[in-house]
Amino acid sequence: MAGPHAARALAVGAAAALAATVLGATQASAATKTVTDATFVWGLSGYAQVGVFGPWNFKDLTGNAALLTGSVSGGTQTEYAVGPMPATSMPVSSPQKTANAVKFTKGTGTVDPATGAGQLTFTGSYTVNAYPAQFNAPNEIYKNPVVTVAADGSGSLSVEYGLGAGIDMAGNPTPAQDFGRLTLVGYDAGSLSGLSATGFRVTPDYQGVQVDVPDGTAQTRSCTTGTGWWGSWAPAFVTKVPSSIRPHFYSTGCGGTQDYKPPLPFDIGYTVSTTPDPGQPQPSANQQEVRVTVPEKVQPGEFVWTIDGTNGLVDLGTAQLAGDHYLATGTINPVRVTDTRAGKPAWSVSAQVSDFAANGTSFDGKYLGWTPKATENTGGAVAGVSVANGFDGGPGLKQPATLGSAPLEHASGSVLLGADLRLKVPASVGSGTYDATLTLTALS
Repeated sequence: MAGPHAARALAVGAAAALAATVLGATQASAATKTVTDATFVWGLSGYAQVGVFGPWNFKDLTGNAALLTGSVSGGTQTEYAVGPMPATSMPVSSPQKTANAVKFTKGTGTVDPATGAGQLTFTGSYTVNAYPAQFNAPNEIYKNPVVTVAADGSGSLSVEYGLGAGIDMAGNPTPAQDFGRLTLVGYDAGSLSGLSATGFRVTPDYQGVQVDVPDGTAQTRSCTTGTGWWGSWAPAFVTKVPSSIRPHFYSTGCGGTQDYKPPLPFDIGYTVSTTPDPGQPQPSANQQEVRVTVPEKVQPGEFVWTIDGTNGLVDLGTAQLAGDHYLATGTINPVRVTDTRAGKPAWSVSAQVSDFAANGTSFDGKYLGWTPKATENTGGAVAGVSVANGFDGGPGLKQPATLGSAPLEHASGSVLLGADLRLKVPASVGSGTYDATLTLTALS
């Protein structure tokens, strides 16, 4: 009579962890370290350093944010240095001036020092205003930055963005507005530079980034004067903010101050602990540690299943936007089943996934589907059928699905069961690193 075997996980425990990042989260790595002292330094843009009425006013800093005043405003900061245009959008001057910047400290999160991959969160805020005080223009408020970086150097910078009450360009009073968390800038693969054990620099995207603004001046998308630059900060940010400040963040012409609009690079710093893992043996200078894993012995007449893999995390990486949905793919750590029992009874291995959750938000596990496969098959096993994800109209893995099975009177032997995973979620899903649990159960 068939009976359930204990549900297992990748490595140990009762479940396999699944991770998928939407809009900027990070890929897991065996070298990922937890940090609690990260720093984030940024001067916004070259436009913020010169403006129309002079450098923008950085003020009202809170939490772990501090102002670094550059020589553009008579200060002496030397910590944040950026090259003049065309190396960056920093205006050229003689002698070359240094930028105003905001430095956040005590950032927390994870980082892989080998690639820079990780996610860092900072606490605090600062306010900027591009106009003299007599205009009573609304303040721009940047709060609690989050920096995400994938192993290839791509990622995003987001903040909780708001505007204070003030007077718009038409002289009308405007109320304070809270826009929530917005992605200010994104960056493609290869955007990191100066990567070391203590930090790196990120150059955000701008050139060639297209944006269709809902009102006001349309984006200029061809330039032959000045640097030839045209582009935009993250379109989702640019289209969200009011038309009174929107032109600061995308090209509305060519040359001159337009070349100052690209975001400046930002710097990330951290200290990675070098304390030895107390759970690992530490050899002396004249010793080498030798390790071997002895597999579980399969006695005649046994049914044994184990999960191959170095850890319990199935990382689907960073989901990619594809029209009306985000797409992420990956594979489970394979499951090896060995059956040498007399009588050759039937068996099966199935799986079911929980909902995906991240920081109080979630989406349905039905959006994860798979295509099972059977390799190294000497035991007469067959792979389960493909299960379409919920976005494509299938049931997804929210319902139990068969990974693999063998019929009665199957051959004595083993099989390696795997599956290609396909996650498709609606584009309306909020950004974050989402986790779910995939529970495997054997019946024999």
